Amino acid sequence: MKNFREDVVLEALDKALQANPSFCRCQKCRQDVILLALSKIKGRYASSPVGEIFARVEQSDRQVRTDALLAVMQALEQVAVNPRHDGPLKLTKK
Repeated sequence: MKNFREDVVLEALDKALQANPSFCRCQKCRQDVILLALSKIKGRYASSPVGEIFARVEQSDRQVRTDALLAVMQALEQVAVNPRHDGPLKLTKK
């Protein structure tokens, strides 16, 4: 069983980090962002080959990608305000 939204969140995180080069890339901050973002969007699980096909097709949906990017951006802001490590952390303002 796999949550296929996790793949979408990981792609969105990579894009968001490109736009925010000063955001911390430590493992703890990355995991916090991923977990926070996944908790804000509805999971899409599959346990059969047919279900996996439908879940993968749904990953390309524009709204699914938009929701994931929004959740990641909100999570980035939340982690930037409350990092769980001992280093400077900030977001790039555009």
